[in-house]
Amino acid sequence: MNSKNVLKMIVTSSVRYKVLLALSEGAKALSEIQMQVGSTKSTISHAISDLVDEMLITQDPDTRKYRLTNIGRLVYLHMKNVADALESIKKFEDFWLSHDLSGIPEELLLRIGDLKDSELHTTTPEYLRLPHDVYMELIKTSKWIKGVSPILFADYPEEFLGLVFGEVDIEIITTRAVYEKLIELSPREAVERVREMPNVRLYVLDENPKVAFTVTNNFLSLGLFLPDGTYDMMSDLISRSPRAKKWGIDLFEHYRRKAERVI
Repeated sequence: MNSKNVLKMIVTSSVRYKVLLALSEGAKALSEIQMQVGSTKSTISHAISDLVDEMLITQDPDTRKYRLTNIGRLVYLHMKNVADALESIKKFEDFWLSHDLSGIPEELLLRIGDLKDSELHTTTPEYLRLPHDVYMELIKTSKWIKGVSPILFADYPEEFLGLVFGEVDIEIITTRAVYEKLIELSPREAVERVREMPNVRLYVLDENPKVAFTVTNNFLSLGLFLPDGTYDMMSDLISRSPRAKKWGIDLFEHYRRKAERVI
């Protein structure tokens, strides 16, 4: 199998990719593949012949059904990742183009397709509500929260304490400057009480992560900085999909490994 030939063969034919997609669900007869792919029998037969030649699919001699080989499944999974990534990039192209992506490690940029089912909440002349307001409503319904926040909104201390005392499990990573301001704005007795609570873990970074996000049992909220270093309060990418939430947890763990626990 020549890797360049295989890549060219698949990306230059939507029919070949659709055949792989159909067979990713299980073995199928030619008629079943034709029904799912929606092309002519001769076109599909030609595509199948090409895929068989490259050892991506095989035909059972008894049932006459086609199925993916192990190599075919590996190729399909990687092609699907590429397709998902391109969908996410195209869907939010203005968001990606206009923001600083340096706060997202390369291994998670490679999984940007995990965010394809997100919605971009923005403030426009027709919709004046800040994404932060939508975020604060969502956060109140969460059972656990993990987040990285190098910024501090005025309502954070009060909302944070309300969630903590409501026994929500919270892990927050912030910068040292924001942490010091958070302590300053919170009642001293409340801070001391929080230090004794098992459901709170607060960490600090000595660097600016250049990304602000929260992942909970319900959703992922992702905010980015503009190229000039200011945080964009007008745009927030929100998703409820399991893939996006897992992506958010992995991003949180990336920063947690670099942070120092202070509470």
